Amino acid sequence: MFTLFLRALILYVVMIVTMRGLGKRQLGQFQPYEFAMTILLADLISTPMGSVSTPLLYGILPFMALFAVHSLITLLSMKSDKVRAIVSGKPSVVVARGVIDQKELKRLCLSLADLLEGLRGAGVLDPSEVGAAVVEANGKLSVFPEARKRSPTTEELGVETAYEGLPLPLIMDGRVQRNNLKQSGQDEAWLADLLKRRGLRVEDIYLGCLDTRGSLFLQTTRGERLRLAALDPGKVDW
Repeated sequence: MFTLFLRALILYVVMIVTMRGLGKRQLGQFQPYEFAMTILLADLISTPMGSVSTPLLYGILPFMALFAVHSLITLLSMKSDKVRAIVSGKPSVVVARGVIDQKELKRLCLSLADLLEGLRGAGVLDPSEVGAAVVEANGKLSVFPEARKRSPTTEELGVETAYEGLPLPLIMDGRVQRNNLKQSGQDEAWLADLLKRRGLRVEDIYLGCLDTRGSLFLQTTRGERLRLAALDPGKVDW
């Protein structure tokens, strides 16, 4: 029983390391060769995990071989457009200026019902209002409405906007996020003093985020919410 447990633990660790090595995109949308790789990995791990008679090395070596092949294919795909087109395919335009390309749908083995479902998923009900719809190499449908149907941008409206970047979580579940605090250019003494003015401690904060406008949003462990003017917007540089 302990042997089975230990073998399963070792193979699980090997699987996690291999999947991490394949890159973050492996956890999102698959390319065709990545999808095939994932199926093979799942099949390879099942036999040595459940059968003590199968040497553990027989389960680990195929992992290493597939990892090497995947790395080679990825490298070649990055270096050569032809290789990338062969192993991953190319994006295909299935709708252009409201006109559905029937031949391209047939080539991709997509039915009209599949296309309409994808358009609805993108928030478009009328295909004639689609400026372009593209089936990406990973099978995802990207939909772009006609210019007259999309929302105007602030640039088109002539509105000046300030820089808007990613807020930095400075406190999470009562703990200071030191790397983010350092990135903001501040220190723990500054944060503690800011909270002290409101009668708060770090331990009282469930979530504290500093945005690029210099505003610190706080939610306490009691569910109270408040926003503080923490920095001069001109000093924000992340």
